Amino acid sequence: MRDRFLLRGFAAGMSLAFITVPALADQFHYSNVLVGTRAVGMGGAFGGIADDASGIYYNPGGLAFALSNDIQGSANAFYGKNTVYKKALGDTDFTEQSSGSLTPFFGGLQKLDRYVDGLVAAFGVYYTDGDLKDQDTPIDSFQVGNTTIDRYHRTSNARASTYFAGAGVGYRVLNNLGIGFGLSYFNADELLQEFQYAKQEVMLPLTDGTSVEGWRILASNLRQHLAVYGVQPTLGIQVALPAGFTAGLTVKKTIVATQSLETQGDTVVTKATDAQNKAAVTSGSSSTISNPIQSTVTKQDSKSTNPVGDLPLEARLGMAWFASSTMVWSLDISYYDAVTNADVSTDPNKVRAAYAKEAVTNYATGMEWYMTPSLPLRFGLFTNNDARPKVKKGTSNVAAGQTCTQSLDYYKKYCAQPDHIDYYGGSLFIAWVQPNSQISAGITVQTGTGKAQKLGDDLVQSVSSRQYSFAFSATHNM
Repeated sequence: MRDRFLLRGFAAGMSLAFITVPALADQFHYSNVLVGTRAVGMGGAFGGIADDASGIYYNPGGLAFALSNDIQGSANAFYGKNTVYKKALGDTDFTEQSSGSLTPFFGGLQKLDRYVDGLVAAFGVYYTDGDLKDQDTPIDSFQVGNTTIDRYHRTSNARASTYFAGAGVGYRVLNNLGIGFGLSYFNADELLQEFQYAKQEVMLPLTDGTSVEGWRILASNLRQHLAVYGVQPTLGIQVALPAGFTAGLTVKKTIVATQSLETQGDTVVTKATDAQNKAAVTSGSSSTISNPIQSTVTKQDSKSTNPVGDLPLEARLGMAWFASSTMVWSLDISYYDAVTNADVSTDPNKVRAAYAKEAVTNYATGMEWYMTPSLPLRFGLFTNNDARPKVKKGTSNVAAGQTCTQSLDYYKKYCAQPDHIDYYGGSLFIAWVQPNSQISAGITVQTGTGKAQKLGDDLVQSVSSRQYSFAFSATHNM
C-alpha cells in the first residue's frame, strides 16, 4: 500500500505536484467496524459479557454462560468516511471520501447440554474492515510554493474487505468459570486503481536564447492488489465474581498462510506538445527548442510475497458489572503487539515496510440500560488508535545536502511518512425486545485528527477524519 509510484522529488524537478502516497483500506486501525448486535451498541466493550454468538470474536469463554440458543445478524445500512488533508496542495485542502454498506456480523449459538452439560457451540461470519471508494477530483489553478499548477486531476477506485468466518465452543468448567476456543478463516483483499494527471504552463528555452510557451505534464496509472489468507485461533476464559462482576481474558493470533502484494504502474512525463513545437517553428523563429519534446515512460511492476509479515497478537481484558436487572456496565482493554517483519526494500522508493505496525492499546466502555422491560438503550465510547508511527517533522538544508532528494537517510527519517490518525468514537443504539426476539438500530461515529505527508516530501499536513455508520440488527432466540 505504501509503494510509491512517483517520488515527490521527481515531481519537484518537473515543478509539478502529485499525491504520492496512495491508500487502500485501513489495516492500521483495529476498531473500524464494531462486531455483534448488543456489542456494537456498547462500543465494542463486550469481552466480559460475550454470552451470545459474537462471543467467538470477543471471548469464546463467555459462550458458556449463554442463556438460550439464538441466531443473529447485523448490517450497516450505510457507512461513510471523510478525510481532509489540510493545505495538501498549496493552500488547497485535499479530501478523500468513501461509503458503502456491509454486514458486520451474522452468527448463531446452540446450547449442547443434552450431550455435555455446560457445553455451547457457536458460529459466525464477521467483517472487521471494509471500504468502497469511487473518487474523481479535478482541481484547477492552485499554488505549491512558488509553482502554479494549472490543472490537477485524480481518480481513485478502491474496494477492500477484511473478514472472518469461523466457529467456537465454550464449556462451563465450574458454575462461575467458563473456558472457550474458536478457530476462524481469515481473508483480507484490497484492490486499488488510480490515475493522476498534473499540467503546468512553462516557458521553454530556444537555442537563440529566447523562449516559447509550452507545457509540462505528468500522468500516472497505478494498480495494486493485496491478498492475504490465514486462520485465527482464539482462546478465552470468563469468570463470574461476587457482587455482580465478571471478568474475561481473550488471546488471539492470526496465522498467515499466503500473502501477496502486486503492483503495476507507469508514469509518463511530457515536456511539451507537438502543437507547441510546430507553433515555435511557424512563428518565424529559426531556432528550435533546446530541450526538445520528450515523453518518458517509467514502469513499475513488482510483486511482494511478504508485504504484511505476521499479523499482531491480540489480548483483550474485559470486565462487566451487572448492577441490577436493568443495567449493565462494561469495560474492555485491548492490546495489539508490533509487526516488524513485513517486506522492506533497499530501493529508495520503498524504504519502509508497507504494513509494519507499532504496538497499540485501545479502550472501550459501554452500558446497557432497560428503560422499560422491552426498550433497552445501549451506548458506548471507544478509542481506535493508529498502529503507524507518528509523523516526524524534519528541517531540510539544501546546503548541507539534507533534503528528500539529496539524502536517502534524510528521506527515510522525514519524507513520505504514512498518515497517523488516532480516532475516538461513540455508539448509541435502541432496541425493542420481545420474549423470543429483538431488533435494534442506531449510529456509530468516529472522529480523529493527525498528521500526514500527502505529497511524499517532508512537508507535514494536518489531517481530520470522520467516519460514521447507521446500523441495525436482529436476534431470534430459539
